[in-house]
Amino acid sequence: MTSSGNIYQKIISAIITDISQDLLEQLIKTNSITVLIDQAIETITTTYQQLKSDNSSQNDDNQSNFTLPLAYVVPITHWLELKPEKDVQLLKFKELQKQNTSNDSSENLVSDRKSPISYSPRFHLPNMKVGNNYSAKIEIDSPYTDAEIIIENILINQPDLNLTFNKQTNTIEGTPTISGTFTLDIIWKVTDGVAQTTKIDIIINPDPDSLWKNIPADENDIYYKPSLAHQFIETEQLKIAAASCRGRSHAHVGSFRDDDFFIDSLSNGWNITIVADGAGSAKNSRKGSQLAVNTVGQYLKHQLLDSANQDLLSCVKKWDHASTQSAGTQFKTWFRDAILLAIKQLEVEADKTNRPLKSYSTTLLIAVTLKMDNDLFAATFSVGDGAIAAFSYKDNIRLLANTDNGEFAGQTRFLDNSILREADFYSRIRIGKWPEINYFLLMTDGISDPKFETDFQLNNKDKWLQLIDELNPYLATPVNPAEALLDWMKFSSPGHHDDRTLIVIW
Repeated sequence: MTSSGNIYQKIISAIITDISQDLLEQLIKTNSITVLIDQAIETITTTYQQLKSDNSSQNDDNQSNFTLPLAYVVPITHWLELKPEKDVQLLKFKELQKQNTSNDSSENLVSDRKSPISYSPRFHLPNMKVGNNYSAKIEIDSPYTDAEIIIENILINQPDLNLTFNKQTNTIEGTPTISGTFTLDIIWKVTDGVAQTTKIDIIINPDPDSLWKNIPADENDIYYKPSLAHQFIETEQLKIAAASCRGRSHAHVGSFRDDDFFIDSLSNGWNITIVADGAGSAKNSRKGSQLAVNTVGQYLKHQLLDSANQDLLSCVKKWDHASTQSAGTQFKTWFRDAILLAIKQLEVEADKTNRPLKSYSTTLLIAVTLKMDNDLFAATFSVGDGAIAAFSYKDNIRLLANTDNGEFAGQTRFLDNSILREADFYSRIRIGKWPEINYFLLMTDGISDPKFETDFQLNNKDKWLQLIDELNPYLATPVNPAEALLDWMKFSSPGHHDDRTLIVIW
């Protein structure tokens, strides 16, 4: 038996002491009996409140009505267990008595009196976000589980919110267009009750992208660098697209793009691709990355075009054990000399401007490639984070850059003389030749971090497939795929707002 049934049973048993259990249960099942008991409880409570009011307000006998905290007519367990939360205006006590002694049946009396419910249910809606499709059911928090709350309508007082109320599903739907806190009027009632209105606040959060400022960098700065850069090269054998954009964290404060790149395709078939990420904590790193890529790029270009080094082409084409060793020795020498030359250029710049050498800190990722029919040769060198990869639809992903992580999260290595003194310096060099390479990519951590998240995920081919699928529509742009890549680089990734630089060979 329910809690209400138990209380009805006690009241009837107190009035009719010798009633049998069967008759008692039959009486409780009679709706008119339980309604009369609820009415009696209401009358007793009303009388008690009136007596209290008369005793406390003898000097105000002409008062025409009084305020009484009285709950809506619901099962009597609510009268005994719950406190009403707000006052309701009642008729004068004599008028209430007159209603109670009328000739109408008890059922009609109760059903005809549609008093407002004395508590207000709590209505909840999840927060929204500008530009995001929204559909959420209104949650109702009511202490009276057996009183059905019916939402008749919701008035949206701000017409340009682009939201509507779906009465069939009790949901608010739409795509918010403005952010802020707004008020909704919820018109509701309980079964056979009068309609009431409750106001609730809804929160529409702004689109995070709209919060970012885009403050131009100082064009008068000694190391001014454009916030965007792109370059496209197309030959009979391949295409190279490079793009670099200033990160949101830099644009927000008006600082510079610290990344840089270098690409070139030589007349004898060799391709040079380099990316660099100037350290965010280093004040002049934008110049450091620029000096590093240009110094190394020009040095390698000179070596690859030098007639004395043309035997390298035949070694790569032959690619037996002896030619592999010969090519490896050649690139070890060139990469070491190129790194030494880049470091010297940074030192010269620091001395010339009387600035600390560390303020020019930068990473550096280098790749020299040669396309031969269905094969691709690559020799790479890396210091710092980012990624170099040879991607084939038919084979595993080939990662061609060391992962340089510092002692703490987000730290990496930068180009300096300590790199040259490392016992394993040459482990930073990778050389190989593979068939059917569909894409060759170099990127700074502004791309690799949001797209792969961890160093371990760089080995996940599915992640690379997803990246290639994203890039393909932009690379297929007929006029300038490199410029199209700048549009792709606008992708949003929470927590990743660094400069972004990418080079793709395909």
